[in-house]
Amino acid sequence: MLISNKKTSVIISVMLFINLVVASLLDTHVYYPLENYLLNKYTDYLLLAKEDLKDEFYQSDNTLWQNKAITLGAQYKAQCIVSSRNSGNLSQENFNLLKLKQSQSGLLDLETAMVYYPLDDEYIVELGPIPFNNWMTFIADWFSWTCAILINICLAFLYLSHTENQRKKITQTVLNLPFDFNQNNVDIYDHLKELQNLIIKTYDKNETRLILQRDLLHGVAHEFRSPMARIQFALEMLEDTPESEQGSLRKSMHDSLADLDKLVKELLYYARIKDTESAIQNEDINLNELCLSAIGQVEHFYNQMLFEFQSREEIYFKGDKNLVKRMLINLLRNAGRFASSKCKIQILSNNFNVVILIQDDGVGIPPGKTDRIFEPFTRLDPSRSRDSGGCGLGLAIVASIINKHKGNIRVIEGELGGACFKISLPK
Repeated sequence: MLISNKKTSVIISVMLFINLVVASLLDTHVYYPLENYLLNKYTDYLLLAKEDLKDEFYQSDNTLWQNKAITLGAQYKAQCIVSSRNSGNLSQENFNLLKLKQSQSGLLDLETAMVYYPLDDEYIVELGPIPFNNWMTFIADWFSWTCAILINICLAFLYLSHTENQRKKITQTVLNLPFDFNQNNVDIYDHLKELQNLIIKTYDKNETRLILQRDLLHGVAHEFRSPMARIQFALEMLEDTPESEQGSLRKSMHDSLADLDKLVKELLYYARIKDTESAIQNEDINLNELCLSAIGQVEHFYNQMLFEFQSREEIYFKGDKNLVKRMLINLLRNAGRFASSKCKIQILSNNFNVVILIQDDGVGIPPGKTDRIFEPFTRLDPSRSRDSGGCGLGLAIVASIINKHKGNIRVIEGELGGACFKISLPK
């Protein structure tokens, strides 16, 4: 919100206080004097009606009473009637007052705005209630409300002007931030919501990069240790070794340097794949041809292994061809490394997904390690591997490539009894 709840409460309290102060001042200095003035004017008006009533009916013939009553009623816009002079038509107080001598010239009742004039011992004429139609009466009736409305309109205008200025400042501040905002949004709340989403995305990206850097640093420190130790050992032994035996030491150093070079390349490749901002090149891929090509690149490493491919139809998929091929090669090399005699790759397809199954007839993955194998620099029991190649990034690269394509990978129970990787990629 632009203004906190505490600040809003303070503003409302100030407005109420101003209203109470102004209402008190107006009531004391304006409304009360105006009300007294109007009451005096109304009293004078009723006294005038009393005199007119007396002038019309004083010593008047009883045959003219009704006509005179109608005329006076029309003049004062009130009811004027001739009624019986008894306590049933009058209040007890007025009935008693009319018996007094000073009431023979007429009686004025201010509370009910009625005027009475005794015609004789049996009849009286009643005029009223008499309305007082004066423009100042209207002002008095609406004066407090009018003042309150005007004051609150002014206060609301000042408050809204201040809020609008604050909104413009906040909007401009938000737009000046180094983010790519949608310029079509004009409401500050849309900008703030967009800013929130951008901050969350940036936070997630930074968190991912920090985790990646931490994993790489730990992994590099661990993986560099073995080849560096071999190189150091070979250098120490080189000086004391006969020249005829130095060839094997030099070969060991060259192999260790090759391992380091391979490790650095894998690390750089993994870092590039894990970068959330790196784009992939989408193109139509013939998965059947790509799988056969990946098998062709892997099977010569495992001459005693049978690689089987199954697919009922030509299946196409839209993705990055190089990345998908790298994913297949890594999984096939992993399967060939731990299989006993056979590796199998299958491709299935439906309206929504492409499913790739890669399995082997090895001993499988130990319980509890099916999730950890996709973490960088994670290896299973080294004794299960027939070759010492790899640096523990193969399956981590596979998981990153699948994540780039919005898919998922998991280990399931296969037909051959070993490990079975199921990859689902959305069409």
